[in-house]
This record gives sequence, structure tokens and C-alpha cells, in this order.
Amino acid sequence: MSPSLHRDRRAIVIGAGVSGLLTARVLADHYGQVTLVERDELPPTPRQRRGVPQGAHVHALFARGVAALEELLPGFGAALTGSGAHRIDMGRDLALATPYGWGVRHLARLPALGASRPLIEHVIRLRATDSPRLTLLTGHRVIRLTGRPEHLDGVEARHGSTDRHLPADLVVDATGRASPLDRWLAELDCPAPPARTVDAHVGYATRLFRTPAGGIPTDWRACYSLPLGPSTPRGGVLAPVEGDRWIITLTGTGDHRPGTADDDFLPFARSLLTPLIADFAARAEPLTAVRGSNATANRLRRPGHAGRLPGNLLVTGDSACALNPVYAQGMTVAALSALALRDCLTAAPPRPGPDRLAHRFHQAQSAVQRLPWLLATSADNLHPGTTGTRPGLHHQALAHALHQLLRAGAHHPEAQRRSLSLMAMTAGPAALTHPRALLALATYRRHPATPTGHPPPPAP
Repeated sequence: MSPSLHRDRRAIVIGAGVSGLLTARVLADHYGQVTLVERDELPPTPRQRRGVPQGAHVHALFARGVAALEELLPGFGAALTGSGAHRIDMGRDLALATPYGWGVRHLARLPALGASRPLIEHVIRLRATDSPRLTLLTGHRVIRLTGRPEHLDGVEARHGSTDRHLPADLVVDATGRASPLDRWLAELDCPAPPARTVDAHVGYATRLFRTPAGGIPTDWRACYSLPLGPSTPRGGVLAPVEGDRWIITLTGTGDHRPGTADDDFLPFARSLLTPLIADFAARAEPLTAVRGSNATANRLRRPGHAGRLPGNLLVTGDSACALNPVYAQGMTVAALSALALRDCLTAAPPRPGPDRLAHRFHQAQSAVQRLPWLLATSADNLHPGTTGTRPGLHHQALAHALHQLLRAGAHHPEAQRRSLSLMAMTAGPAALTHPRALLALATYRRHPATPTGHPPPPAP
């Protein structure tokens, strides 16, 4: 545990999703009292809840997210797999269907953890709330921030028909994609932080299935049919989750968004690049109705660039940077942001003011968000119906390079390794110009290969 810096101070974190839980856990090592305020009554077992509308869809933690969560919550990976999560090597175990063929499979040593979102959040909650200085206050909805425009003194929360004031020296908004931050700030006569939005108008449809009798006779453990620009507006994921179940999430942009009628699910799956996902759905027993979502826009708030913001207010998680969930970056960004907060607290001089902490944290978090924002929006801007902030030249160049790398990855292990490392956030855009990547781009076969049948076995 780090040396005490704020033992006589109180912090409030609004929202007990993944970001709020990890942020509260970090603050509990430094503040004398941390209150985590959540509007839902949290279930005692892993269950879908109202406050996480995206929780029904496919979730995964890629390599960098796994490492970050292990650093924040030692033993997290073992606890999650002990509860039924699946360990997957992204290079060897993932069958990746692209418009250019099956991605070359190889041992990439890029670990991923696959489980339902309710289970992931449940395991995080059990481990994050074990501090005696952290209090979880459920069934309370924060209705306003209180204090002055330049400095908050707490929040007002409503429980049933009763309102109460919760005093705090530091307030954190981790309420997620639907954060009421702009309204809260307007009530304090503060301008909203500048924001960018990129919306490819992606829709989701998800269903859980029981593992078919006899299992799945394959050497791969998950399948991803990749949506990629106007030629491939539809995609889908098939992955194992805990409890001898599998999850299928179908995606599409604009007019290609999947419907939520049960009878529409299989025909949509049949329209993907590969028949594997539809073949599984036709054999397996569905366990749930189809659940849909269209809340997939990328939105980046920049509180560090606000002209006037309460100096002791932190904005994190999807409240600060909401990414299209199809790229599975959100939980990783939440964990990296919590690590950035920990580093800001431990690197600060003795007894820094909360105003200084907010400035340092938002600057550090901006650096964390830069790569996932660039990757998600570069990919989404390939779709012709995308609205919002238009891509700059660097976005266009990155999108072109990613396309070329995916094309080469259908034939060359090194190209596939580079593209997967970007997906897992273990490498940045510099991976695209690495000499080995350039050699792969220069030497791969240039004819497309439709991903029919089963993917070839892993390369030695």
C-alpha cells in the first residue's frame, strides 16, 4: 500500500460499473473514506442489471486489460477463470474471418479472458470493495453536484423519496455512457467539457446458447467475422462464456443493423463472411431471447481542456471516453485509467490539493485514451454512413494501413501478429511501420481468399 496522502479527506465515486469500482479501489488506498454511490440495487450473484444496458452483449478482456486488472486486483485472473471464464490465445484460438480470408493462426502469447459481463463485473466488485475505507451505497441516484462552480462540496443523492447530501473533498463521475455530467455542470453554471463524437450507427443483437450435444469439434475456441467498411457492413462474434454456454453477438451498421426478433437472428447470421457462426446457432439450443442495442457511438469528453470546471471533479470511464463496444476496449481503458490515477496519487508531492490532482489525472487519462480512440474511430470512419467529427489525415492513413495489415494477415503470420497486438493494445500505431510488418506487406500473396469452411490449423 502506498503512503497515506489524503487520510483526512472523503471521496465520492458515482457509478459502480467497472470504471467506478476500479477508481474507488485506487482511492481507498489514499483517502480516509470513499463512498461508491450506485443507483441500482446490486445483485449478490452475477446477473444482468438495468444500469449496464450493454452487459448482455459479448465482452472480452484482451492482453493489456488482463495485465492492468491483475496489477490493480492481484489474483483477478485466477478468480475469474475459477468462476468459469475461458482463457484464449488471440493468435492460436481465435478464428478471424476477414474479407481477405482467414487470419493466419499462430501462438501469439496474447492472452484474452472471455466471460459474460455480469460475471466480470461481479468478480471485480468482490475484489475491489474489500477495503474497510470503501462504502458501497446502492439504490441511490445522484441528482446533482453541490458546491461552487470552481469547487464541489459533495453531491445530493435520492433514495426512494428521500434526498440526502453526501459531503466530499473529491467527486468522481463514473456513471458511464449516459452520464448526466453536462446537465449537472449547467446547474452549477459551468460549461460542458469540449467533446467529439464519431457514430457509425452500429446495432447489436445478442443471444446466449447452450453448448450443443457432443460439443464443437474444432481446434479454435472463438470466431469473429470482422465488419470492415462498406464492403463488409455486417459482423458477428461466437465465444464461450461460463456455465457451459456460448454467446453470439451480431453487428451491423446503418440499414444493415440486425433486428431483435428471434426469427431474424439466424438469417442475419447466414449473411456473414463465414457460415460457422450460423451453423453453430442452427445446432445449439437458445437460452435467451434476442437482446439488442444501438448505443454504440464513440464520444470523447476532454475535461482537461474545459475552460472552467470544478477543480475537485474527476471524469473517467465511459463518462470521459465511450468507445464503440465492438472493439472490446472499454474495460481495458477503465483499468488503465485507474492505474493512471494511482500513479498520479503516488507521484504527487506531499499533501497536494485536489485541484492539482484533477489536472494531472485528466492529462494522464488523455494519454491512455489516445490509442483506443484513434483505433475505434479510424475503423468506424470507414463506414459511409458515419457521422460526427470527420477523420483527419492521420486517421485516414491509419485506416489504410490497418486494411493492408489485415489483408496480409490472411497469408503472413507476422502481419497477423501485428494486427492482433494493436487489437489487444499491447502495441501502438508504430507496429504498422515496424520493419517486419513492412516486409510482410511486401511479400504476401495479393489475391483474396473467401473464408469458407473451417479455418486452417495454427501455423507452427
